[in-house]
Amino acid sequence: MVPSVFCTIDGVTAATARSVAAAVLAAGEGKRLKTTRAKVLHEAGGRALLDHVLEALAPLAPSPVVVVVGHLRRQVESHLAGREVVLAVQDPPRGTGDAVAKAVAHLAPVGEVLVLSGDVPLVTTATLERLLEARRERNAAAAVLTAVLGDGGSYGRIVRNRQGGVAAIVEARDATPEQRAVHEVNAGLYAFDVAVLRAVLAEIAPDNDQGEYYLTDAIRLLTEKGHEVVAHTLADAAEMTGVNTRAELSEVHRMLNTRVLASLQQAGVTVLDPASTWVEADCRVGRDSVLEPGVHLRRGCLLGERCLVGAHAVLEGVTLPDDTVVPPLSRLF
Repeated sequence: MVPSVFCTIDGVTAATARSVAAAVLAAGEGKRLKTTRAKVLHEAGGRALLDHVLEALAPLAPSPVVVVVGHLRRQVESHLAGREVVLAVQDPPRGTGDAVAKAVAHLAPVGEVLVLSGDVPLVTTATLERLLEARRERNAAAAVLTAVLGDGGSYGRIVRNRQGGVAAIVEARDATPEQRAVHEVNAGLYAFDVAVLRAVLAEIAPDNDQGEYYLTDAIRLLTEKGHEVVAHTLADAAEMTGVNTRAELSEVHRMLNTRVLASLQQAGVTVLDPASTWVEADCRVGRDSVLEPGVHLRRGCLLGERCLVGAHAVLEGVTLPDDTVVPPLSRLF
């Protein structure tokens, strides 16, 4: 459940943030995953991709959180049952602009909204807060999260104006050779003034080779109308990583695990071989504990202090008191 209380994560205090809504786009089909499961429900780091996104949003206490569902929506609806979210349905799928319009219909007439995809599990609370701050500092109509890559690949390119603001986002497939040479790309996360966004969404047309309503067209329309659009550039481009293939799923799983292990090490846990050790995000390990090579901790394990988990042990959902020794090759559940 998305909490309504304030807390602190990564140095971000949600109590200092203004009220904000969130629109999470979770209607994608995920064709390249070749799956009968909703794309955002595939797991990495012990959680559904969508749950990682909701966890990143939670300290900001957004209200409402609108999740846009579509393909295999019953699965997503069931997964979210009992949580404090509002569901909006996009059927048929007609692009990100149409998906956001479905979400905006559930928002108050004024305010601000974070727009993000449900398949970007590496995005952090701190980044979302900085994106909001970038918009608020200039009272801009929108703030766009960007990244600088050596090769922009299939990402939309950021076109800047003479003042350094964002003039447009051009999809790679529609870009000129000069635009494709740009290294700054669209990370696909935004902060908008709701009233201004609502007005411009009505003007988006599907005049592209996909016949879809692009949310990126809203940026161009805003600047054409004289509104300011600013950018916040990611320090770590990995945060924008989405999941469209099984290879990308395994890569974000690895990166999430690296984060968890680094956090444990900083808290006083010895991880003898991080390359072979896997700890899911909801597990906790006390200080001065030792994880030998090949250890797997899954499904909310709680380990006390000074525990020793032997090589290649697999623990699932167990609680261990202080000073517990788990022999190598054990399986506890």
